[in-house]
Amino acid sequence: MRRDKKKSGIGQRQRDLTRREFVWMTGTAAAGLSVVSSPLRAAFAAEASRKSIVIHFERAIVSFGYHNRRDTEQVALVDAGLAAQNPVTLERYPVLAEELPSIKKGTWKIDKQKRTMTTVYRLRAGLKWHDGKPYSSKDFEFGWQIAKHPDFPMPDRLVPDLIAKIETPDDRTLVIHWKDLYQEAHAIQYSQVRAFPRHLLQDAFNGGDMKSFANHPFWNKEFVGMGPYRVVDWQGGKLMVGEAFNDYVFGRPKIDRVTVRQVDDTNTNLAAVLAGEVDLCLRNTISFDGAMILKGQWEKEGKGKVFISPASWTWLNLSRDNPWFKDVRVRRALFHAIDRKALVQNVFSGEDLLSHFPLSRIRRAYKKALATATLYDYNPERAKQLLAQAGWKPGADGILANAKGERMEIEFRARAGQRDDEQAQAVIADYWQKIGARVRINNMPRRLLESSENRGRWPGAFIASHNMTVEEWPERFHSKNIPSAENKFVLDNVSGWRDPKKDAILDELKSIISDEREDELQVEFVKLFTEQLPHLPLFYSSEILVVKRGLTGVMPRQESGGQNASTWNSHQWDKV
Repeated sequence: MRRDKKKSGIGQRQRDLTRREFVWMTGTAAAGLSVVSSPLRAAFAAEASRKSIVIHFERAIVSFGYHNRRDTEQVALVDAGLAAQNPVTLERYPVLAEELPSIKKGTWKIDKQKRTMTTVYRLRAGLKWHDGKPYSSKDFEFGWQIAKHPDFPMPDRLVPDLIAKIETPDDRTLVIHWKDLYQEAHAIQYSQVRAFPRHLLQDAFNGGDMKSFANHPFWNKEFVGMGPYRVVDWQGGKLMVGEAFNDYVFGRPKIDRVTVRQVDDTNTNLAAVLAGEVDLCLRNTISFDGAMILKGQWEKEGKGKVFISPASWTWLNLSRDNPWFKDVRVRRALFHAIDRKALVQNVFSGEDLLSHFPLSRIRRAYKKALATATLYDYNPERAKQLLAQAGWKPGADGILANAKGERMEIEFRARAGQRDDEQAQAVIADYWQKIGARVRINNMPRRLLESSENRGRWPGAFIASHNMTVEEWPERFHSKNIPSAENKFVLDNVSGWRDPKKDAILDELKSIISDEREDELQVEFVKLFTEQLPHLPLFYSSEILVVKRGLTGVMPRQESGGQNASTWNSHQWDKV
């Protein structure tokens, strides 16, 4: 930590001084002399007073844009949208817009008969990009043009495709015309559609080579955004350094510099916290076991705070490409074979984290959904019955085989180094072997799991986590979002779940509906989900947020997902 401060403090100042001045200044300071001139002494004091923090993430990123490997937490540090969401209360609020469009004020007009809408956003005055150029409504229109381009690798085109056209009568006004009813039209966030600087990207976009455009250095090391921090260093997704942006819409951040490191090994992150080398750990950088160690030792000693929030869910998926698993009886059997209650108690020290479907407990519809859902208890005998009905019977060696002579040998993947998932995987593999399935563990680091040959697919079983945000259900579960070679396997319905009734529910959920109807649809979705089991839900993933003493203003999110970021208010953070 001290070395980082010295490098980012004195080292930065060195670029503004002559070599002789720098050597003389540091030498006299080290000797404790008081003969340093007033300007140099003031400069030294200013650098020493700069506030900086180190943040650890587990995910290497490629892009701060819409596409490729990106992270909502890091994007929220360097860019901003028209609106955002408080991840604690789930309330929407304006950011670059002066206010959110309103039916009452006439800035949100809905024609339910024609199923069209118009929303009017008025931008705040004096907005500037990180390079000092003015931000214009035409930049937002340009960002929409990028998002809707058919050859641009946009993972979720829900909002871009719902927009019919955008009018920009002046530099501060956006008139957005919608093709259909959409309940979030009054609060467009950066994860859905946002502006990009035309003065930097227009020529490259007009060139028409979307592959080259998607790999433009602007998206990472040369990124220019609207967020509280501007990118001053980016090293292959492993490290990002941001400097406070003086003209940020909500004022200059209190912390001058943030250094974001990608470290995907939970033990390494735990050691860094105990050594005092990191100020903030986000997402899945710390395992649950690690959190317990920190709570029992580090937190009690007053060195910081550990927050544990069931913000997402961990699922087990049986390959959509493997014909064995297309039979729902096989999926149900393998689910009945797992004692999930015992698994959760053992892995999570008795914490009540068992999940049955991808809906947060904080949602209004949760209790009704739980009462309606099909629940799967631990029942190995029922598992064997279902497998027999599906044509799977034990051979002479006890391994299940079907009429074709195929043995149930399952390659089981998880992300290497993700301790919670690997622990659960080992337990599940043992349960499956007890009913006659042979399991081969084949864990991989994230870079391999997300490589072109593995991304979005696997031959057997895979354990991973997703957000459970209702507003992002279409992205996760709609039939049109199934990964394929045509879409470069970047879409998120990795289960391959196809069902017209389910798609109709998802389509209606994004429309303009009452709270009551929204709850009804969520319950209907959960009923279908638990009957068809596109994923086998295991437990709520405990998002561990570790905050070192002295860093203030950081809050855990209630749900994960692209609309929620713990860094949403980083401009308010302080180091005391």
